[in-house]
Formats: sequence, structure tokens, C-alpha cells
Amino acid sequence: MKRLILGVAALVLTLQAAGPAQACLRRGGCCAPVCGYGGGFCSVQYQVAYQQVQQTVYECVPVTTNVQQTVTVMVPTYKNVQQQCTVLVPTYRTVQQQCTVYQCNYVPRQVQQTVCVPVVTNVQKTITVMQPVMQQVQQQCTVLVPTYRTVQQQCTVYQCNYVPRQVQCTVYVPTTQYVQQTVYQCVPTYQNVTQQVTVMVPQVTPVQQQCTVYVPRLVSQVVPCQVTVCTPQMVQIPPSCANPCGGVVCQMVPTVQTINRTVTTCVPQAVNQTYTVNVCTYKPVVQNVTYQVCTMQQVARTVNVPVCVMRPVVQTYTVNVPVVTPVVQTYNVQVCQMVPTVRTYTVPVIQCVPVQKVVTVPVCTLQQVVQTCTVNVPVVTPVVQTYNVQVCQMVPTVRTYTVPVVQCVPTQQVVNVPVTTYQLVARQITVCVPVVTCVPCCY
Repeated sequence: MKRLILGVAALVLTLQAAGPAQACLRRGGCCAPVCGYGGGFCSVQYQVAYQQVQQTVYECVPVTTNVQQTVTVMVPTYKNVQQQCTVLVPTYRTVQQQCTVYQCNYVPRQVQQTVCVPVVTNVQKTITVMQPVMQQVQQQCTVLVPTYRTVQQQCTVYQCNYVPRQVQCTVYVPTTQYVQQTVYQCVPTYQNVTQQVTVMVPQVTPVQQQCTVYVPRLVSQVVPCQVTVCTPQMVQIPPSCANPCGGVVCQMVPTVQTINRTVTTCVPQAVNQTYTVNVCTYKPVVQNVTYQVCTMQQVARTVNVPVCVMRPVVQTYTVNVPVVTPVVQTYNVQVCQMVPTVRTYTVPVIQCVPVQKVVTVPVCTLQQVVQTCTVNVPVVTPVVQTYNVQVCQMVPTVRTYTVPVVQCVPTQQVVNVPVTTYQLVARQITVCVPVVTCVPCCY
């Protein structure tokens, strides 16, 4: 605004000064009548000078005034309201069901089988036994006998002595100072906020489903199996050092035989069964929920904080410094020397002499014997069982509960509102204005 006023004032002064110069030029270049000179040819020169002029300038100054106004404020009020809702309450009832269970029982049966029974027979044999005999034999050996002698030796021993010395050191002593600091503390503020929440309400629907149950079924089949039977055979033994005459020994030779055996197996059979299953589905329900929202506001607080500062302190104390001094000592050492010596001693030597002995050897032979034994055969019997099953059924129940509802009540309040107005204020300023002067030059 100031720059615009100053520009307009300078333009007006320039136009006022340029008026005489244009009148002088319109006279044909002769400005004697205007400038006050006689005849002759003359020209005009313009000179510009700046003068300080006092001007009045109006400024808009803001003025703030507090004005009381009546404002309607909505004040929240809590009110308890009775509401009803339908809740599904689970109810259990007992239902009897039947199922067929297959029980396996074992029935004893008489079976005949051939068993090989071992028979032990004592047989006399002549064997050669190596019998040990002890003999005394003299032997010589060279033994190293230790001999000790005393030898003097010298060694240098370093003795450590402690010498007291004064030592200075700088120790930092902690000093506590209290410094004021500004701490920002977060103060919680609670506000009630109402939101809509979608709650999933369960609904139970009975559904018929089918499943495949495998029931065992007895199947008998003939299976060939192999049995190992020991058959006695006479074997010729060749003569050896232990038995120079040889002999004949009865040995049991295993023989594999194939027999047929009836085996009863359980084969699973697929059976389709239909049962009722309660399927739970969820239905979304919109509910209004009021909860408190906590917001944190920063509050400045000035506290005195203890600050630990380490202050250097010079201390002098006495320290024992170790000084090592070499000392030569002489001592006697026992030196061991090994001297070889020949010694004769008697050693017992064991020699084995062969001796003939007659011993009785038990010989085992197998004999086939037919035996009758009792075998437990499994028999499967179907049994119908009745059992109780707990069935859950959802029963709708109406419940009444109290819900706090927030109502906003309009309240009139008087508050101070700052109002800003602008006033024109006159002020004197000094402006530099250019002044153009016409100076005639005659020739």
C-alpha cells in the first residue's frame, strides 16, 4: 500500500515539472521568452533534483476486542434403556441308539501233531588229553642296580624385596548437581465413542448325511504252509587223532514238507449309514457399542534432575615396588647311576604230555511221537448294543438387559469470542520526490 501511494505522488510531480519543458519545445526551440533570455538560437537541458516532501499516509491497524456470545453446546447425558434380545441356549437330551458289534471268542479244539522227542544215550570213547607237567629250569639275566653318589651344584636364585615409593594419581570423584529440566508428561483423556459392530449369531440346522462304515466279515480259505521235520540218518565218521577207529553217528536231517491249513480271516465290507448332524451357521447382526477412547495430551512440567559430574582430585599414596636381586646358592644333589649285575634264578616251565583217557559222551537222538493238543480257534459273533448319545439342541430364549445410552442435551453457555476490526490511522512520512528543472543554452 505504501509503495502504491509513493508511486502515484512521484508520477504527479513528474507531470507538473514536464509542463514548462514541453511549452519551450513548442516555440520552435527558442526559449528566450520563457526563460528570460534575448534573441538567438538556444537549446534546452533538463536537470533532475530530489526533494524531501512530507506526506500523510493512512494505515489499517487491527484491533482485537473480546465480545460475549451465547453458544448452544450439546452436553452428553447417560440413560439406562431396557432392551431384549433372543439368545440360542444349548439344551442337551439323551437319545438311545443301537449298533452291531462283532465279538471274537476263542473255542478250544483237539488237534494231533507229530513231535520229535530227543533221546540221550551215553557212549564210551577213548580220547588223548594233553596233561601239563611242571619242571624247574635255571636261567641267568643281567639286571641294572641303581647306585647313588653326592654331587655339588650351584644355581642363581632371584630374591624379591619390596621398596616403598610415593606415587601420585588423579582420581575422579563423583559430585551430584541438580539441574532444572522441562519434562513433557502425557495425561490421558477419555472420550465416549459410539460405533456399530457386526456380531455373528450362531444358528443350528439339522442336516442328513451319509457315511460308509466297514463291517468285518469272516472268510475261510485253505493256505498251504511248509513245516520242517527232522529225519534221523546214520552218518559214517572218518578216523582222526581223537578217534582213530572212526564210527557211525545218528544225525537228524531237517526235511521241508508242505501241508494245507484252513485260515479264517476278517474281510471288511462297506455299509452305507445315514445320520443327522447339527450344522452351525452364523448370521451377522449389527449392534451399537459405546466404548471409551483414551487420548494422550502432553503437559509440560519442570523437575529437578540430579546430574552426576566427575571432579578430578590428585591423591598421593605409598606403593611397595618389587626389586629382584640375584643370589648364588650351592647345594648337594644325589645322582643315580645304573650298574649292570648278572643274576641266576630258577624258573618253573610247563610242558604238556599226551595221556589216553576213556570218557562217556552223551549222544542225543530224536524220535517221532504223535501228540494230541488243544488249540483255541477264534469265532466272531455279532452282538447288538444299545448306548445313550447326548444330542445338543439350540433353544431360542428372550433375555432382557440394561444398556447405557448417551443422549446429547442442548445447553446455553456464554463464551468470550475475540473479534478483530481494522481502523484507519494517519501517519506522516517523508518521501523523496524528483524535481525537473529546464536550463536554456543559447548560441
